[in-house]
Amino acid sequence: MRDDLSETALGELWRSGARPELVTRLLRAYGPEILSYLMATLRADGDATEAFSLFTLSVWQGSAGFRGESSFRTWAYALARHAAGRVLRERGRQRRQVALSNVPEVDELAARIRTDTLGYLRTEVRDRVARLRDELEPDEQTILILRVDRGFAWPDVARVLADGAPEAEADVARRVVALRKRFERIKDKLRRRAAELG
Repeated sequence: MRDDLSETALGELWRSGARPELVTRLLRAYGPEILSYLMATLRADGDATEAFSLFTLSVWQGSAGFRGESSFRTWAYALARHAAGRVLRERGRQRRQVALSNVPEVDELAARIRTDTLGYLRTEVRDRVARLRDELEPDEQTILILRVDRGFAWPDVARVLADGAPEAEADVARRVVALRKRFERIKDKLRRRAAELG
């Protein structure tokens, strides 16, 4: 579903003010890949599911304030990154399941995405690659996931790392140059570490 048609449909729902439908369609389109991103960066099922719940709530709450300055996919990743950061800051505190109690269809869809995606993500090869990635800083993991795994364009990676805050194109262009250099350093680090592990 990650195509221009999804973005077009989401845009139409957003312009019409159909919030529950917008959130449901966005979760169907991007929910599984967002959850796998959270699993890759947080590496614990409990943390990832909590972050996904926070992400879902943020999508619901933020859908009314979305300004259309980025794609819905970029906006969703910025919200997911923020949710992951919140979970990391609150790690160790009592777990809670965040629900959108006034929209049961959205709650059901989010629960189904969590169940289906977590089972798929557990494989031996993925675990070995994940162990290498675990040695990276969270923002380094985010850069790698967005650019390599998700195929984000560099300007969209810059926007996600800026938490979706609007930036002038010149600022985005400067951030892209810095991100490309950082990406090369990340690849070098992973190559060295993989060679050490044999």
